[in-house]
Amino acid sequence: MPNTALLEKGIVGYTIVGVVAGAVLSHTSPDFFRNVYVVEDGFTEWSTVLALLIAFVVCGARFVMLWGAKPWRFIVMTGLLALFCFFGAGEELSWGQRILDFDSPKFFQENNAQQETGLHNLTIEIGEKEYKLNRIIFGTGLAVAAFFYIAVMTPLYRRNPRITQLVDSFAVPMPKLYQALGYLFVVAVAELLVDSSKRGEITEFGGSLVFMLNVTLPHNAAIFSRSRSPD
Repeated sequence: MPNTALLEKGIVGYTIVGVVAGAVLSHTSPDFFRNVYVVEDGFTEWSTVLALLIAFVVCGARFVMLWGAKPWRFIVMTGLLALFCFFGAGEELSWGQRILDFDSPKFFQENNAQQETGLHNLTIEIGEKEYKLNRIIFGTGLAVAAFFYIAVMTPLYRRNPRITQLVDSFAVPMPKLYQALGYLFVVAVAELLVDSSKRGEITEFGGSLVFMLNVTLPHNAAIFSRSRSPD
């Protein structure tokens, strides 16, 4: 559809400009970058939240629409992906704490690095060392999963019919070529060119937008039609 293609290009352009601008500002205006560009509740964070919420709505709609028309594993995985998107958006907003202006429960005040309501900034102590859950699970864990998804799973999906059938049966949205390259672009620019400890905010911003496109307009979009069985 022409309108869909235009919207797709617009989001890609928005992502590229936002990521590149972040890299440039981190060098030319570090204070502006830290205190305005990637500040909490700023446009990069709200872009991340909106992207995740759109992905959540799309997955939720598929869950409802395809209930009874697809195998149980297809429906369960679609529901889990919807919950993952909702969880990510909620965590990004600290579950509305700053919007609704409520105090964090005592547990989060004592164990959250930002003293906010949320899991991804929790700290844990192992022996005498303190570790951030954000780096262990949401950093390293997601990075390993993303690498496997793009570098291993995607090529196998396109080359091996048996893998294609298996992946489709579990309702996994596979990336178009530009989406796979988009993930690599975001990580490369954020990790190699952004001169700030807040580079992770740029990764979240760009990564969530590419993820939204990956979920809503995947390479294997046909499997989400009621008329086609993934088996």
